[in-house]
Amino acid sequence: MLDKALLTLTRRVTTRRFFASPAGIVAGLAFPAWIAWIGLAESYGTAAKLFFFLLPHAFLVAAQDLAGTDIASGALENALFAGGRFRGYLVAKGYVVAAGAGAYALALSALFAAWGLAVGEFRAVFVVRLGLALLAGSYYVALAGLLSHRVKGGSNVLLLLLAQAGVALALVLTAGARTGLLDYAATGRFPGAGPRALFAGLVAVLPNVIVTGKPTVFAAEILAGLAVLVCLRARLIAGLELGGRRGA
Repeated sequence: MLDKALLTLTRRVTTRRFFASPAGIVAGLAFPAWIAWIGLAESYGTAAKLFFFLLPHAFLVAAQDLAGTDIASGALENALFAGGRFRGYLVAKGYVVAAGAGAYALALSALFAAWGLAVGEFRAVFVVRLGLALLAGSYYVALAGLLSHRVKGGSNVLLLLLAQAGVALALVLTAGARTGLLDYAATGRFPGAGPRALFAGLVAVLPNVIVTGKPTVFAAEILAGLAVLVCLRARLIAGLELGGRRGA
């Protein structure tokens, strides 16, 4: 169980770092502004599709450099983290980042729902999509957190974005085929184990697709992946040493 004092300290440190990052603030404001523009220029329905699909990326952006720089710079090696408390800090940081991104997502979703109710276009399925977006976002935090133990700065997010660019290219290349992955995703039917396994691999890199509609069966894959990633990161943190000392 996490130390409440350490959790409070982690929240304060993480919040200060976020508000010291102009890029993070700009991204947080630009996303809802862009969605509002799409809704006004096109339609609320189009804005809804983009909003729920891209919402998990708020978690991904928030999870940049979740551990790498802290570990490499020895920033945790001081009296506040004596006795191995730096491990608790790294665990707490993951929860704080996920909670902060979740609060941001819920606040935006409430505003988006109010907009939908005002124009008479709110749909009950949006609640399901929000839940799936939060699941995908939590998966991003766990995956980015694991990568952050091997790379510093925002390289963990960059690696995932590059992988997703490859996924997007693969989807585009199959879009014209009668049996392309986009067709399978749209219908939620995958003929045979091969296409299903391939799409499962794509979902692992781009979990946003579970939000889009029928392939929500892959939500179970993301849930299982989240559990595995959390366990793997817990093992990494448990064996972590700073400054040649092993904490209690």
